[in-house]
Amino acid sequence: MMRILLVLILILLNTEPKEREVIVTKKMITVSGQTSIGGFSCDYSKGGLKDTLFIDHSSSLKEMVFDIPVQDFSCGNFIINKDFRNTIKADKYPSARVRVQNLKSNYGHYTCDLSVTLVGKKLDFSSLVLKRVPEGLHANLVLSFDDLDLEAPKKMGGMIKVEEKLTLDFTLGF
Repeated sequence: MMRILLVLILILLNTEPKEREVIVTKKMITVSGQTSIGGFSCDYSKGGLKDTLFIDHSSSLKEMVFDIPVQDFSCGNFIINKDFRNTIKADKYPSARVRVQNLKSNYGHYTCDLSVTLVGKKLDFSSLVLKRVPEGLHANLVLSFDDLDLEAPKKMGGMIKVEEKLTLDFTLGF
């Protein structure tokens, strides 16, 4: 009984956080928005990975960086794919870059510092809240075309307009 009590006391006194890690096996990103005639959704998904992401690590060197070829986004049909690629200047900026660092657990949810480089513009989101979902960790960002120094596209002489707001859903699966 005394040994059990001693072990419990030693465990409780050892308050130094333990490094934890998760193996990311899938990365999913969806860019969606609304037009004057309906919504659109462009998806990127890459599975079969084995990237390591560290939780509550004291070093900022523990980060995950990945590039996304813009050509790999699928919007449902070739016309919307082409419009999406033209809008985000895929010929000039053929890939987007995502950097995840400083992942912390916070009582049922997580936070991280996320940076996204798209169309040559870097956007930083510090302490971004990530929710635990069955697929892994999920974040939702709302961007505007102005954030990316882009103009919302118009088609058919302005009859079809894309709303200024874009939603970026980001999931790391494990």
